[in-house]
Amino acid sequence: MAEEEVKKEKSGKGLIIVLLVILILLVIGIGVLAFLLLSGGDKSNGNHVAETEMHADANYGDEGAASAENMGHVKTYSPKYKQLEPPEPNTPPMYFTMDKFVVNFNGDGQAKYLAVDLKFMSYYAGLVGENGEMEHLRPILKNDIQRLLRNQHYNDLNTPDGPDKLRAEILATAKKILEKHNIYPDLLEDVYMTRFVMQ
Repeated sequence: MAEEEVKKEKSGKGLIIVLLVILILLVIGIGVLAFLLLSGGDKSNGNHVAETEMHADANYGDEGAASAENMGHVKTYSPKYKQLEPPEPNTPPMYFTMDKFVVNFNGDGQAKYLAVDLKFMSYYAGLVGENGEMEHLRPILKNDIQRLLRNQHYNDLNTPDGPDKLRAEILATAKKILEKHNIYPDLLEDVYMTRFVMQ
């Protein structure tokens, strides 16, 4: 009889432990479910807000694109610079051709002469047109670009990106000259080398 009471006591304790474990798991499960439901609601609200913001950005972008399309390549700049006549919408680019450059340069025993032909590009006829501002600055441009070319080194130019680096330096030199003469430098968009020979 004493053994039966011990067994009943043990089985009662075991049953209580099993019920407590089940109860704890049930409480944890309900807590996780409640958390997922509440956080899922927040996510949908967050998505709704994000969609609204994206929609607002898209409208703004469309309006910005429309106004940029109407303006074409017109640039707005400080009145401290000389104001040039803006280009018409859909105006093709215009080019200012420099005289051929042939200079002695540091060939490092590989070459002695560097020959470069340049065309500067802009949409502003008042800058690169036949009687544009760059025509009046031609002697200064020629002098400063020749100096830049004479200071080049064969080993620097004879790399895959050597000519592109030189183009960037030439453009920076030309823009510096424009700014010095009270012309907005970013009206000059780019420079192209139509000939580049080292010999």
